[in-house]
Amino acid sequence: MLAIAIAYDMWRMPIQVSDSLQEILDAQASTSALRPFVSDAGGNYYRPLRIAQIKALFDLSHGHYHLAYRGFHAALILLLVWLFTRALTVETGLDAAAAIFGLTVLTGLHTFLAFLREAFPINHFLEMAVFALVALNLSLSRGGWWADVLAALTFVAGALTLESGLLVWVVLAAAWIAGLRGVSTRGVVIVTALFAGYFLMRFLFLHTGLPSLTERSSGYLFERLEAAELQRRFGDARAYFYSYNVLASLLGVLFSEPRDGMFAATLAWKRADVHPFAYLAVGSSLAMTALIVSAAIATWRSRRPLDRPDRLAIVAAAVIVANAVLSFSYVKDDIITIAGVFYALAAYAAMRPVLKYATSGGVARAVVLSLALGVLAPAWAMRSYGVHHVVNEHAFRTRNDWAWLPLAWQRNGRWPTDPKQLQLIEALRKDALESAVPNPNLVPEWRGLWFGE
Repeated sequence: MLAIAIAYDMWRMPIQVSDSLQEILDAQASTSALRPFVSDAGGNYYRPLRIAQIKALFDLSHGHYHLAYRGFHAALILLLVWLFTRALTVETGLDAAAAIFGLTVLTGLHTFLAFLREAFPINHFLEMAVFALVALNLSLSRGGWWADVLAALTFVAGALTLESGLLVWVVLAAAWIAGLRGVSTRGVVIVTALFAGYFLMRFLFLHTGLPSLTERSSGYLFERLEAAELQRRFGDARAYFYSYNVLASLLGVLFSEPRDGMFAATLAWKRADVHPFAYLAVGSSLAMTALIVSAAIATWRSRRPLDRPDRLAIVAAAVIVANAVLSFSYVKDDIITIAGVFYALAAYAAMRPVLKYATSGGVARAVVLSLALGVLAPAWAMRSYGVHHVVNEHAFRTRNDWAWLPLAWQRNGRWPTDPKQLQLIEALRKDALESAVPNPNLVPEWRGLWFGE
């Protein structure tokens, strides 16, 4: 039910103009989905499968572009939630309560919004999260040669689509170490060899480099620095800037602050201009992270045998740290989306012993913990519900972008003259302008204050 509601929101959102339109025009001009594997070599990235997927969907759409791209996006949302729930252990009423709480954290965490707002025709960050959960589910399976083969294919597909796909190896390796060995030792060794081969191919054979400081702006403490300023400040101190990015990414997952590298809520507090959403996000994340850490300490002190949720928490910890390290070049909520998914798995694992502890003692313990959870759970439910508000606002702005598109591109000298390109643009623009998107200006003001934008 949760996934269908969010997928429906996605279905109503027009295809974005920014980043998406040029990618689709390039797909129209491309002669083959295999061409990116040759032409995409070089530069600072090697993502041939990302371009090939956009081209393949374009060819399969036969003019039904919204159905192809938004339908694929909605299907990925459904798949993500299904794979997430499939990894959980639900055998009792307490397990079910913990699972529902985990789902609420999954959809309520700010990183989840990146699965919905990211501007490319295919949301590849969402796709990478699906690949990571596929790897986790393979590790939880009964195993066999097919699990090893699928693990290797999943890694290759992820690594050739986006750098975040490398986290598939982290999931498999961490799961094997934690005792989840649906993917055999042989399978993990094969994926490890592919992991090493990726770096050899990229840096020794293709000679692709790392992202430079001049590629994009980035958040730093209380300000957003443009590329030129980043180069001026950190050109001779990249290690310091990269360390800050890793720490900021880690804190962003655990405490919802900073966001995109900026301590926005802290800055708003200093200016006495804090919206309720900032208190809601930071407060609920602080409490949830404290609960996860407390549950982990209690499990370690008990010396009891680890069960499946405990092992999931170990994998989650490894993935969260690895994803933060992968964000060393610049900080963006989109990059740490996989960490957000596994943070929700850790929240589920932490909630199970808390609920058992609450029901195994006297009335006083049950009342105190019930009151605490009676505050924490609605806070995360508010964040999860706010997803619909934010997606609707983004859809409205996207439709407006299409309305202004001809004027903006003609002013910048980008308006094409090729009849095929013009026909494609008009088809996409017609779909966007005819979409039934609610006007956020007609909703109560409190929604924006509590749910963000």
